[in-house]
Amino acid sequence: MSDEFLIKCERMDNFGRGIGKINGKIIFVPDFFIGEEAVVKVFSDKKSFMEGKIISLKKESIHRICSKCKYDECGCALKNLSYEKTLEYKKEKVYDVLKRIGGVSFDIKTIVPSKNMYGYRNKVTLKVRNGKIGYFKNNSNELISIDKCLIASSRINKIIEVIRGENLALVEEIIIKDMDEVMVIIKGMMDITNIKKYADSIFINDNLVYGKEKILKTIGDYKFLISKDAFFQINSDVAEELYLKIAEYAGVLENAVDLYCGTGTIGLFLSKNFKKVVGVEINKEAVLCADENKKSNKVNNVEFMCGDANKLVKKLKADVVIVDPARSGLTKEGINNILDINPQRIIYVSCNPISLARDLKEFGRSYDIKDVVLFDMFPWTYHVETVCVLTNKVL
Repeated sequence: MSDEFLIKCERMDNFGRGIGKINGKIIFVPDFFIGEEAVVKVFSDKKSFMEGKIISLKKESIHRICSKCKYDECGCALKNLSYEKTLEYKKEKVYDVLKRIGGVSFDIKTIVPSKNMYGYRNKVTLKVRNGKIGYFKNNSNELISIDKCLIASSRINKIIEVIRGENLALVEEIIIKDMDEVMVIIKGMMDITNIKKYADSIFINDNLVYGKEKILKTIGDYKFLISKDAFFQINSDVAEELYLKIAEYAGVLENAVDLYCGTGTIGLFLSKNFKKVVGVEINKEAVLCADENKKSNKVNNVEFMCGDANKLVKKLKADVVIVDPARSGLTKEGINNILDINPQRIIYVSCNPISLARDLKEFGRSYDIKDVVLFDMFPWTYHVETVCVLTNKVL
């Protein structure tokens, strides 16, 4: 039996792969768009599905473009699809997941595009193998050696250029953060003399060896300190629009609780409209940053607590609860504790529509969906940020 087949892309999955069929069996193919036909080579044949790659395209989508990126399987699954069509794909993807998993049929009218389709990324994590630097291929430990990442900022790419000229034999990983200032985090050992010219902060094996302990980022009216381990949205322009929209949805009320608050970004944006805001975050370093951010921005009505948001929320009072959990979503305990404190509204921020849909199904016992809006925080990838507003059925 041949391992090459002519197939047609019928739809796309949640990871931006095209879906076709071979003798009735589903096959997933990267960089394959709806309506296209291609000769596909099967490289994995499992019990319920196959995986393949395109050998030659026989019929191209009118929405296919020639990407500026020269690397394959680098993580930008939609880089050969027109930007407008990627936005449409993300809307359809979230709608489908919410309906299929959460039983929610809500018409998603808005997706906020990124102002910059390239150069938007303010953080990259680079792997190093055998002295070469780059990204791992999708679902593997095979390195793609890169000299430039088009979705990363120009300052990140300058540091990549410098690093490529260094001896990386003893290095495993390098993280670069480009905010208002630049931080480089190195796992391993290397000469940093040339990197110092372009960085404000350098860590080697968790030890600060040059410059500042924290770097600064300004978003809107606020300045934020960012430590080496603290989370921060990777697209600063879209992040500002996200925070402003959350503040709009939260309204003007007495008490707000911001769960998984990180360095305090959302809490500070809410502070103008609430008598009191409480942020909860389990990462101690992030909470320290949040407290510093509160002081430096001269905000007096926000309190930050360190601990498990799923547990601590039951001790708090809130008219509005904002949740921005990790990809795994909320725990059942966390959902029940939020339901117990009975806020007027819940604003759920999610980077994973699957866990969002699961949690919305639980909240649906007591809350209705008022609005769902998407933010394209990650152009050319299959990722999308979702903000869902829930209102109390009784209050």
